[in-house]
Amino acid sequence: MILNYLKITLKVLGRNRFFTFVSLFGIVFTLLILIVVTAFLDHLIAPHYPDVNRGRCLYVGMVDCQRPEEGAHKMGPPSFRFLENYVLTMKTPKMVGVATLPSYANAYVGNRRLKLNLKFTNPEFWSVTAFDFLDGKPFNQQNISNGDYVAVINERTRDNYFGRGAAAVGQAIVVENVSYRVIGVVRDVPVTRLIVSADVYLPYTVEKSQAKSQSMVGNYFGILLAGSPADFPAIKEEFDHVVSKIPMPMDDEGFTFSQLNAEARTYLQYFLNIGFVDFRSTGAFYTVVVVFMLLFMLLPAINLVNLNMSRIMERSSEIGIRKAFGASVGRLVGQFLVENVFITLLGGLIALALAVVAIRIFNNSGLINGADLTINLSVLLVGLGACLAFGLLSGVIPALRMSRLNVVDALRGGEAEAR
Repeated sequence: MILNYLKITLKVLGRNRFFTFVSLFGIVFTLLILIVVTAFLDHLIAPHYPDVNRGRCLYVGMVDCQRPEEGAHKMGPPSFRFLENYVLTMKTPKMVGVATLPSYANAYVGNRRLKLNLKFTNPEFWSVTAFDFLDGKPFNQQNISNGDYVAVINERTRDNYFGRGAAAVGQAIVVENVSYRVIGVVRDVPVTRLIVSADVYLPYTVEKSQAKSQSMVGNYFGILLAGSPADFPAIKEEFDHVVSKIPMPMDDEGFTFSQLNAEARTYLQYFLNIGFVDFRSTGAFYTVVVVFMLLFMLLPAINLVNLNMSRIMERSSEIGIRKAFGASVGRLVGQFLVENVFITLLGGLIALALAVVAIRIFNNSGLINGADLTINLSVLLVGLGACLAFGLLSGVIPALRMSRLNVVDALRGGEAEAR
């Protein structure tokens, strides 16, 4: 039966090519935007290289020091002192990686200036992530203990500083007049992955790392690797217990605070709370995304409803004949919904092909260094869901109105609309 519906749909599409073009254009444009936006959101919040363990990591990225009685408030990323005293000592996580937020420095190649993104880390950082080393290896605890001035650089920095494809391991790179020995080269990471992205990775023990700051607030964050997400409650409980034991009142760079608040959060919770909108839960975020997608599809769906009504009225004689021979309302509605979903899926395939081209162009445009947007299974499932939703939104009302056509009026050419 469905095969017969599809054959009828193909004949209808070929009968009125202008209607087909207008319908497909609206469907393709709408779904193309949704697929590209979904791919970008996936790029931002889903586990990708090198942060592939993101799904089983908690992040300590904010410390809030307060003295409510005086309105005093100091908030920001934790310092290395805070992480060293209260996070690195935790027993529940399998491992704790430490790294700084992005900081910028200059390097020079002849008269050309390179603006480099620096990140200072501990050795465990390389174990909680999964970098692709094109050459060399990461620094280890021995390098930290020795106070070695060593560096891991990304592929782009290697090409810009030493020459494209040149051997960099063992050579010196001078950043802000300080010389570091390159011991590893990693594949580029998109700059949108702030926690793991950098041009040059340095040990936290080198001079400019701010690891010696005595403030509770600094520019570091901690990555707490769990065995599985099931361990998150135990890790959070231990972290909350450790934070609750910090002596109060607390002196911090000349200020006295009576409260300190910090949380171990999932990446999405951390990501949402550094944005412009403070989402109280990840569920609220996904609800907003779904509502936005439905609203975005609503106007094109309304336009497609009007086109579908015109198409159905042109087929009123066919509807009248089928009703006269006993076709039920449910069968007629089912036929037109199948037709509409088929047209939408056809538009979705075209939109998917265009999205692959658009994403490839975007990745190569240089607008985001190291961008690696892709059409993966999650994006495909969202696209398929959008296709089905769009087909149902634009097909239900015309199908119901069609099913109510009077048989006599329909056989006369559909001059009367559904009552």
